[in-house]
Amino acid sequence: MFSGRTGSLKSLLFVPADSDRKLNAALRSGADALVFDLEDPVAEGEKASAREQLGSFLQARRDEIAAAVCVRINALNTEHILRDLQAVIPHAPDAVVLPKCRGITDVYRLCDYLEALEQVYFEGRHKTEVIAMATESAAGVLGLSSYENPPLRLSALMWGVGDLAADIGALQAVNDGTFTPPFSVARTLCLLAAAQAGVQAIDAVSTDLSSEIQIETEALLAKRDGFSAKAAAHPSHIPSINRVFEPQPDEIAWARGVVDAFDRARHVGVVRFGGAMLDRPHLRLAHRILCRIDGND
Repeated sequence: MFSGRTGSLKSLLFVPADSDRKLNAALRSGADALVFDLEDPVAEGEKASAREQLGSFLQARRDEIAAAVCVRINALNTEHILRDLQAVIPHAPDAVVLPKCRGITDVYRLCDYLEALEQVYFEGRHKTEVIAMATESAAGVLGLSSYENPPLRLSALMWGVGDLAADIGALQAVNDGTFTPPFSVARTLCLLAAAQAGVQAIDAVSTDLSSEIQIETEALLAKRDGFSAKAAAHPSHIPSINRVFEPQPDEIAWARGVVDAFDRARHVGVVRFGGAMLDRPHLRLAHRILCRIDGND
């Protein structure tokens, strides 16, 4: 059955799979999900050893990991994809992160691979979820409209900057603290595609390792716009991200008040609350906030 562990994340920490020091240190990070990374941080000639290293680590410590266990595999068009999956699926990861995803067809292809391996190792009793990195190429950005009816395994869409910049030849992604138009468009489309698909939208990794203020600012902007989580490349980013994305007392109080107001009003479509007239979209937002803390509101 699906674990559902990647459906309500705040923070995801990417951890190079070829470093024992970083693998073990990640367990103390406080991240909601650890993304053990077999892709970009691992040199082409070291992929096999990284798979073996990660497999040994998960064999020894899988049961100790409180966070959701995710693995970023290599892209579908590489020779590594099946070897990556064969190495990690026996350890029952909660999710695999699919890089360079071009659209829903890539997700379905990955789902077919997962189904086959899960039948072999678990007789179908474990279902690995999928997080798609959806804006790492121009094709991926243009494919964002394809996620309307995703498979149940898809739990989130994540947007990113670096690979997209390389693909389109952009020399700069940020100017005066804001994303330049191509990246702003990709970010917005990823957020809208996730909403259409009914899955989480995850904000990109920040490459600024020096400023906690910058990380907190990015997280606040992401939460403001509707992202429900943010990825990180360094453990020092996790406390700020968790703090920002944790529902705040005033948000929780507002959400509970809205739900109570609609409960009292019964079948009325509009209620007065806090000096404002609220309708059903406000109720939907209130439920989304409460689901983050209660799981079943």
